[in-house]
Amino acid sequence: MIRKRTILIFVFAFILVMSVYMMFLGNFPKVVYEKELDSDDLEKVSTSTSNDDQIVPAVKNLESDFFIEYKLERDRLRGQEADYLKELINNPNASAESKEKAQQELIALSQKVEKEMIVENLIKAKGFEDAVIFFSDEYVNIVIKTDGLLQKDIAQITDIVTKTTGFPIDKITIIERK
Repeated sequence: MIRKRTILIFVFAFILVMSVYMMFLGNFPKVVYEKELDSDDLEKVSTSTSNDDQIVPAVKNLESDFFIEYKLERDRLRGQEADYLKELINNPNASAESKEKAQQELIALSQKVEKEMIVENLIKAKGFEDAVIFFSDEYVNIVIKTDGLLQKDIAQITDIVTKTTGFPIDKITIIERK
């Protein structure tokens, strides 16, 4: 019994290490900001295309990929975590205590996913193009796709986050991203 559990832990640890390795070492497209493009890069893009109208959408597509790529990666990792917890819950060799802990962690994970979805969708409903929220135990970071935030926008976003998550205003950070 101990041997099976040890092997299972090593397999999941290996999967986790490999997924982090693949995430950080280039299996995902690089997000390019307009600020990072220098005149040489713009010349390469403009000489490789025959129409100047094609340059701006290409840069905008690269920038908007941050939100899409982050959400896809977050969903993939959450799915793996949920699968691991479900395997633990359904494992007949697992102790009742470990099954109970895994069930609590699965419930907490689903509640976190629900809060993220609610906050992101409420922010979009306020007229922002996109948003991503990062929870930790102590703070909340929100990345908003916008060309600039006004005081009323900041107030609306913090109101949504405090009401939905219960975090106080001083634990909320809003990051603008164009």
